[in-house]
Amino acid sequence: MEHVRELVEEMGCSVNVSDKWNSTPLYYACLAGYEDLVHYLLQSGAKFLDAWSGERCMNGALTDKIRRILQHPPSLRIPYDTFRDSMEFMLTEAYNLFSDVCLVIGPGHKIYAHKVILCQRSAYFANTLQGHNRAKYFMYFKHPKETSLAAWVQILSYVYTDSMVLDKSYVQYKNILHLSRRLGIPLLTKILRSTAFLEQLQGKSTKPVQINSQCAYFEQLAVNSLPNQYIAEGTTLGHEKQPFSDLCVVVENQRFYCHKAFLASHSAYFRALLDNSQFCEVKMSTRGKLTFVTLSNITAQLFSLIIGFIYCNTTEVTKATLHDLLYYSDHYMISGLKDLCGKFLADHLTPDSVVQTLSLARMVRMTRLQHASLQYIALNFEQVYQSTEFISMLRHDERTLRLRRRFRVSESSLDEEEMEEEVEPDYNKEIQCVDMLMDLRLYLRELTNLKQHSILAQLREEKCVEILENMLLY
Repeated sequence: MEHVRELVEEMGCSVNVSDKWNSTPLYYACLAGYEDLVHYLLQSGAKFLDAWSGERCMNGALTDKIRRILQHPPSLRIPYDTFRDSMEFMLTEAYNLFSDVCLVIGPGHKIYAHKVILCQRSAYFANTLQGHNRAKYFMYFKHPKETSLAAWVQILSYVYTDSMVLDKSYVQYKNILHLSRRLGIPLLTKILRSTAFLEQLQGKSTKPVQINSQCAYFEQLAVNSLPNQYIAEGTTLGHEKQPFSDLCVVVENQRFYCHKAFLASHSAYFRALLDNSQFCEVKMSTRGKLTFVTLSNITAQLFSLIIGFIYCNTTEVTKATLHDLLYYSDHYMISGLKDLCGKFLADHLTPDSVVQTLSLARMVRMTRLQHASLQYIALNFEQVYQSTEFISMLRHDERTLRLRRRFRVSESSLDEEEMEEEVEPDYNKEIQCVDMLMDLRLYLRELTNLKQHSILAQLREEKCVEILENMLLY
C-alpha cells in the first residue's frame, strides 16, 4: 500500500494506466484480492464503469467483498488543499496557544478561536468584535438555545473548514440552525433549510449527514488578513496595524503585523519560536498583547514574498529569487513554499540542467522534484545519459544499494526474529532518496505504455535499459 501511495501521490502516476494486455491496476487488485488497494484506487479516480473494464473487474474479483466495493464505490478523495489544512490546524491544534478570543458556552464550557477568522465568516462577530467587544478576550453565550456545546463545535468546524458532520438528531439540527441564523452565516443557513439536506436528514440511513463545501472563502480571508506591510514590486503599501494582529515581525526596520496562528500553521519553525523564546538568532519582546520578533538574517523584500505565501499560498518565484526562497523555505520549514520552488525547477528543466537539479533535489530531500527530474531524463534519455555527473550519480547509487543488500544478508544470518524487529525498520529509515535505476526503468516503461506498446517505443525502452545496465559494468 505504501508503494502504491508513493506512485500515485508522490510520482503522479495515473491509476488508469494499462499494460499491453489492456489491464489496469484496479483489475489486478481485484484479481489478487487486495481489498484495501481496490478501495484506494477507486478513491483515487480509477475508472471501471465502462462495459469492458467494469465487467472484467467484477468477473475477476477474488472475493464477494471486492464485488460489493465495486457495486458501491467510495467517494473520491478530496484533493489536498493547503488552505483547508491550515484552517484545520488552527481549529484543532492552534486553538489554545495562538487564540485571541474565548467563547464561554453556558455554565462554563470554553472554546478558543481567532477573531480574524470569526469576523470574516460571521456578521455577528464582525459587528461585535469590531465594536464594544474589540478588546475583550471572553465572550459569553447564555441563551438556552445557544448553550449546546455539540452545536458550537459543528458551527466552528464549518466556520474554519467549510465542513461539518451532523448526527440525525432533530434537536441538534435545530440548535445548529439557530446558531447559524444568530451568528449571521447565510450560506450555511441556506444549506440547512434546503430540501435536499432535509431529505438526507429524514432518510432511513443511520449515517451522519455531511456538509462539505468548496472552501471558496479561504483565499479571500487570507487576502483580507494579509499584513498591510506586504511589499509588492518593491513598494511599501502602508504602516497601519492589521486588525487583530498579535505578532510584529521586524526585518530591516520594516514592520510586518501578522497573526501567530497563520505563521504557526504553515511553519514548524515559527511554531517552535512562538512557543519557546530560546532562539539565539532572533530577538523577541512583548509590548502589551503584541509580540515583537526581529529577524536579522533575511531581507525585507524576501520576507515579504514568504509572508505572501504563508497567507495566500502563492508567491512570485523568479530565477533571481529561486535559490533564496528555496533556502529559507527549508530553513523556516515551510513545506508548501519548498514544493512551489520545486515545481518552478521542474517546469524549467533542460537536458543541461536536469542532472544538477536532480542532485539538488536529493540534497534537500525533495522527493517530487527527484521524480520530475527522473521522468524528464527518461523522456530525453538520449541527450542526458552521456553526462559525466549522471553516470557518476547512477554508479554511486548502485554501490550504495549493494552495500545495503549485503548488510541485510549478513544481519539476517544472526537472528531472524531480531532482524525483523530491529534491523528492518532501521534500514527503511536510511532510505532518503529514490532508487534512480528502478525509477528510470519505471518511467521508461510508462512512456512505452503511453504509446500503446508500439514497436518503436518497445525498442527504445529496451535500448535505454541496455545502456543503463552497461553503465554499471564499468
